[in-house]
Amino acid sequence: MLSAIKIMTETLHYAISTDGTKIGYRKMGSGQGLIIYHGAGRISQNYKKLAEELANIYTVYIPDRRGRGLSGPMGANYDLTKASQDLISIIKATDADFIFGHSAGGLITLETMLLNSVKKIAVYEPPISVKGSLPSAWLAGFEKALEKKQFKKALAISLKGLKVQEEITKMPFWCLMLLINILALAERKKEKGIRMLDLLHTLPPDMKMAMELDSKYERYRYITIPTLLMAGSKSPSYFHESVKELENTLQQSTTKIFEGFDHYSPEEKVKGISETLKEFFSGK
Repeated sequence: MLSAIKIMTETLHYAISTDGTKIGYRKMGSGQGLIIYHGAGRISQNYKKLAEELANIYTVYIPDRRGRGLSGPMGANYDLTKASQDLISIIKATDADFIFGHSAGGLITLETMLLNSVKKIAVYEPPISVKGSLPSAWLAGFEKALEKKQFKKALAISLKGLKVQEEITKMPFWCLMLLINILALAERKKEKGIRMLDLLHTLPPDMKMAMELDSKYERYRYITIPTLLMAGSKSPSYFHESVKELENTLQQSTTKIFEGFDHYSPEEKVKGISETLKEFFSGK
């Protein structure tokens, strides 16, 4: 007997932010609204697998933050205010009840909840810097390489500097450059490939947002909605430090550490992430 295969239909939509910038988002599934807000150096397409796992229960919206994919240009003055205004425009357009924010998307979600609340949020490793814990020494070299259009070198600098994956952190620089060349070639061969190098310009604004908020996590005590704090056991210690400070600050928080997961697991180990989100958002 042939088993039925459910094809998940995706549609494209747009919201208009406060300054008139168009913010595009993908929509799939049915049920209560759930926004997936992507991290630094990422776009909506990186989260389609996770969205498909959630779309049997929720109407899932995956925006492209400005400067990426479906959305308008980032502009010269992209900051926390504009980032929050963009997310608010999506909340108002979709009337979503829940948000899952990954990395910088999690940080922006927390900031936005100080202005416009939803029913519940979940954040995976938001870059909350605690007394300079977020690595930032690499940023000057990264921006210099970017200015010279040495994109592969810039990517290598960021990967080594942020130490998000232990294997890459330990890898010699020349070896990492070789790996990036191989990955870049594979991406070019994809018909609709997501090109990491095209998103490098989005990293400095996200980093500067996080650095601007260094040690200001006490501001989140005003967030009163239930919040799920998530992290991977293989992720850098500074993310665990962020989660710990948020756990001590937020009024209603639950913490989940995923054994064997790292910073990019919301894009890869979607079963574990989706099951936890379903349990949290459904109130089980």
